[in-house]
Amino acid sequence: MAAVLEKLKIPPNYDVERVIKEDFDRLKGHYYLDHAAATLYSDSQIQAASAELQNSLLGNPHSRSCVSDAATRIVDSVRQRILDHFNTTADEYDVIFTSGATQALKIVAEHFNWHGSEETCTENGDINISKNNPEPTIQLENGHVSNSSVQEEVFDSHRKEKTHGAFVYAMENHTSVLGMRGPAAANGADVYCLQTEQLHHVLDKCKTFPSKTNLNHTDAREKDDSVRAPNGNRKKKRHCLFAYSAQCNFSGVKSPLVWIDKVQKGALDPVLKRQPLNKNNTYLPENTADDCIWYVVLDAAGFTATCPLDLSQWKPDFVPVSFYKIFGYPTGLGCLLVHQRAWIVLGKSYFGGGSVLMIDSRRIVAVPRPVLHEKFEDGTLAFLNIPAVRNGLDTIENHTGGMKNVQQHVFNLARYTHHSLRSFRHGNGAPVVEAYPKGAYWDVRTQGSIVNFSILKSDGTYVGYSQVEKFASLYNIHLRTGCLCNPGACQKYLNISEETLIQQFKAGHVCGDAHDLVEGLPTGSVRISFGYMNSYKDADQLLQMVKECFVEGNLIIDSSWIEVQPCLVEKESHHMRGQTESEKLEIVNRNEEHFDGDESTVRTMNGYLDSDVTNTPLQVENERNVTSAPPLKLTNIILYPVKSCSGISVREWSIGEEGLKYDRQWMIVTNSGATLTQKRLPIMSLIKPSIDMINGLLKLSFKGESIAVPLEPQDGSTRDASLCRGVVCGDRIRGHDCGPEVGNWLSRVLQQPDLKLMQQLNKRTGKLDSKGNGSLGESLSFANESQYLVIHRASVRKLLQDISEKGLAKLTEEELVSRFRANLVLDGGEPYEEDSWEELLLGKLRFKVQGGCNRCQMVGVIPETGERMKEPMITLAATRGSYMKFGIHAAAVSSVSIDETISVRSKVRVTSNADLM
Repeated sequence: MAAVLEKLKIPPNYDVERVIKEDFDRLKGHYYLDHAAATLYSDSQIQAASAELQNSLLGNPHSRSCVSDAATRIVDSVRQRILDHFNTTADEYDVIFTSGATQALKIVAEHFNWHGSEETCTENGDINISKNNPEPTIQLENGHVSNSSVQEEVFDSHRKEKTHGAFVYAMENHTSVLGMRGPAAANGADVYCLQTEQLHHVLDKCKTFPSKTNLNHTDAREKDDSVRAPNGNRKKKRHCLFAYSAQCNFSGVKSPLVWIDKVQKGALDPVLKRQPLNKNNTYLPENTADDCIWYVVLDAAGFTATCPLDLSQWKPDFVPVSFYKIFGYPTGLGCLLVHQRAWIVLGKSYFGGGSVLMIDSRRIVAVPRPVLHEKFEDGTLAFLNIPAVRNGLDTIENHTGGMKNVQQHVFNLARYTHHSLRSFRHGNGAPVVEAYPKGAYWDVRTQGSIVNFSILKSDGTYVGYSQVEKFASLYNIHLRTGCLCNPGACQKYLNISEETLIQQFKAGHVCGDAHDLVEGLPTGSVRISFGYMNSYKDADQLLQMVKECFVEGNLIIDSSWIEVQPCLVEKESHHMRGQTESEKLEIVNRNEEHFDGDESTVRTMNGYLDSDVTNTPLQVENERNVTSAPPLKLTNIILYPVKSCSGISVREWSIGEEGLKYDRQWMIVTNSGATLTQKRLPIMSLIKPSIDMINGLLKLSFKGESIAVPLEPQDGSTRDASLCRGVVCGDRIRGHDCGPEVGNWLSRVLQQPDLKLMQQLNKRTGKLDSKGNGSLGESLSFANESQYLVIHRASVRKLLQDISEKGLAKLTEEELVSRFRANLVLDGGEPYEEDSWEELLLGKLRFKVQGGCNRCQMVGVIPETGERMKEPMITLAATRGSYMKFGIHAAAVSSVSIDETISVRSKVRVTSNADLM
């Protein structure tokens, strides 16, 4: 029911198109769907922040000059603006500026008093010492330093027995919350992990709290003098900390804020009778139901990005916030809001500049500042960045009318996208996506701005998130993949057991990599997340990408799960971007669907074939008609002197230790050593190198401009001052900096700052496995993986035929050959027979085949224009499996003399699997 999905396109209460036009014009042609990671800064915020700095004279707040006072006043005003934004006051909450939510959580974990309430005092009560604060501090009396003497030797004699606290956290939490387990366990706290379903079971049914009062303020039991230890002192109270996320950054599921008050009143006391994660089976928890004081950490970093948080209604003890998630700029700035009832449980042992009233360098004595934020803001604040927080909050308010409007709009976008994806069916009726969570119920109170999913093939197997990310880049869609720094949610929704997690790690998968499938099962997923400046055009672009790249057969829209009615198939717009409410959905004929992308006649294709069952070596060799296949011959030799730039075609060329002489001996790097490639900067294809052997020069040209550098480093130019660093496939490399002149030229033509042309000096060692026989240990240039990349024209023609049959693009054979950036191009034989080759002989040279080449979005770059198109990548994925293997890697294994050459006249012979059987 297309009409059902169309009705979900609810316009926001503010003019999104005006917001985009005025503040986000740089988004033209881009579809940014990664706001949960970092939202976009607005032009008006940057302009306001810049104007304030230009019109102000601000000094370090720790000084006493008038410019320092001005900075202090601005910082204080921003602190108050933050409190206003969360609808609270300085009487209830203090704001500690941090580098972000992670540092805020770290402060709580490292400074929380895990050892319970203790009142350690000397005879006159002048010194207060606790485990959290080993630095002796002089007690203040009415804000003034006591005149009583300080005796260091009495410190240890007044310590009490330790009472171990407890740390309880929701499984579906950010890694930064899980990191709190370390300090908690190190301080003896019992650690417990509960899934959200378990928390719902415990907390949603909890109505009464025996012997506990409202703990939004100081716990009344702390004032009860009737309970005393044998030594006559008041019995210690066990400090317990519960941490959960207001909105899961993996799934977008919101957790009830009512949990805050319930936990503070002791609703989780029964959990502490269970076995902690960090204690053995013989350990018995020491608590009773009435000796615990509960505090709550509400991780609001993701929630506050698009939702209002009213701290006058909900009163968590600790609230970490990251400002770049709310309005994009500045990064590296956040805060920790601390409720006044929790001020007493944050101890401190380190004191940085500005956080003390007095400190004695001769004795271990210090007087911390009495105000909480002054005590915890060590060193100089980011006082030039803090004003931008006020500008950011003002910008959102002016554009949207407030966070309630933002919350509703991003929810509507997410619901529309989620329901559309869940309604997509392959031609055989199988679902196209698996959404997380799998439930169909969506409400603004329980779901936020996030849609998380995996793509499924028509047979129910998974498409790896890395492949989805590659296709998204072709559509200029910016999203996030992997486990998203939320291992608990990832493991829960993807059913990754403890055993499976270890197996995936042993298979080489680590956090943040592209190893998306292990034994066919996903190691992560795809997440899109919306911000206040998104529109339905962004959602439709994603849906268009999924339809064109991953739907097998004719698309079916099944919305029966949304409304109780039979599955109906209705007409779908051929182009969802910008579609109106009146347009309908239909079963899509895959040979008729077009879109106005980079190609003029692009249509979608049919499905996937697994790389492990398609074109296997044995299968290809058995099917080849050897007698009728034309003989193999070498048709092209191509070298690419500068990595990721245009190539040079030759008929004969010298062979070096790392491959073709001068092939990928140079690369373009940033001042920090990052390597530039067409993958991120496709216009690099317009840099055309040429080699002047007579004058010993490498010449580079770009749109009529040119520059030259020596082929060999000049005498004395390899000194340290002329060296630079880069990275190729994880290898850190030192090379020769070809000088500022060519660096400035590259920066200008590529419009990228601080570029350098780096020439290889040291050797790299190849790592590719040679058909199960281990690495050959060959020397490499700046090429990613191998000395030689070989493609086969018969396979190119077969791919071209597949593209033409689907009507996906108009390409010639030579255009397609140039996309694959091969060093050696062969012709003859059968399509894809190279998959079975073991060895390749070209004249006297022998090459060992090192497996197929996994392709990325670089094959979509048009060399002549530097623009991207979606082919041949779409058809490669359909015909060659998830990793889109095309061409083979090879390494020379015969000895190479100094004058050895390779020629298109070289005789070609191959050894294949079948020949070895």
